[in-house]
Amino acid sequence: MILTMVILSPSNLKRLIDIYLEPLIEQLQNLWHVSVLTHDNAKNKKFTMHVALMWTVNDLHAYRMVPGWNTAGVMGCPVCMDDTCAFHLQNGRKACYFDYDKQFLPQDHPYSRKRKHSVKPE
Repeated sequence: MILTMVILSPSNLKRLIDIYLEPLIEQLQNLWHVSVLTHDNAKNKKFTMHVALMWTVNDLHAYRMVPGWNTAGVMGCPVCMDDTCAFHLQNGRKACYFDYDKQFLPQDHPYSRKRKHSVKPE
């Protein structure tokens, strides 16, 4: 089910998507842990059904609609959140992610220790 198709309204209730997500997540957790006894008409048998959420398709900009999430500034990375290496530049107070990708390199990689072009204030 596409959740945005469920939330149709002239007042754009997509901004309140957390109201729809919370009960959905609760139902998924309940169906995963508790399960439901279901009848299979083809085999004429009952079986226990569990539910699993296989994947979701997310839009980075849609995170701003969920309260508590941010997509701009120093905490603009939804993966890192509070554990970010971003910083504000001294002149202009803009968020900077310079050398941000170095954290994903192996520790023994030559570029992971290179500080020649670093702009982060020490």
